[in-house]
Amino acid sequence: MNALLQEFLAASVSMTALATVIAVLFWLLTGMSPWPGLVLGELAGFGFGTAMLALASPRRR
Repeated sequence: MNALLQEFLAASVSMTALATVIAVLFWLLTGMSPWPGLVLGELAGFGFGTAMLALASPRRR
């Protein structure tokens, strides 16, 4: 498997986990549903965060 693809998959999993934790914490702490404001904001930042994590990770040889 291509190294960049592996990094992209790892970054996607990391961003998904982070977005889920933030949404659940928001819901538990405020009692308000994170939909649509927080969730849509996270989706907008998902692509940028994934690209940043995948490209900034250490390179494997």
